[in-house]
Amino acid sequence: MKIGAETTREQRLTWQPDEALALVLGPSPDESATVALAMVDQLAAAAVPIDAVELSIVVWSRALDGLSPGGVPPDRLARLDQDLLALIGTAPVLARWSLALRSTVATANHLDWVIRFLMQVHQTWTLTTVLRGARPVE
Repeated sequence: MKIGAETTREQRLTWQPDEALALVLGPSPDESATVALAMVDQLAAAAVPIDAVELSIVVWSRALDGLSPGGVPPDRLARLDQDLLALIGTAPVLARWSLALRSTVATANHLDWVIRFLMQVHQTWTLTTVLRGARPVE
């Protein structure tokens, strides 16, 4: 998987979420904007509504609410898993991204990072839609 300024939409559409997130979370330069754009491209191509990203932010935020720094308790992770299953049931592309994001979570800091990433995805989707002259799928 090649990432950088010359990355095309066609390339981003083929990226596997777990590989893309590994690049963001690894020691390489921060490529979260490009990976967020890849998620947007894939969700939009699958006609997943932007509302799904908004609901994802709510689900992940609920998992973080009131949580102290450190590890995420097993019951909180179980509830997150249940909420994610309900959210992703009918959207395979959203499921792949959600499961890849979930695999990165062990601490409250990880939950916070996921929420910030999803907010970046939402903002990227909104801005690219405006730039392309269309309305987001709602």
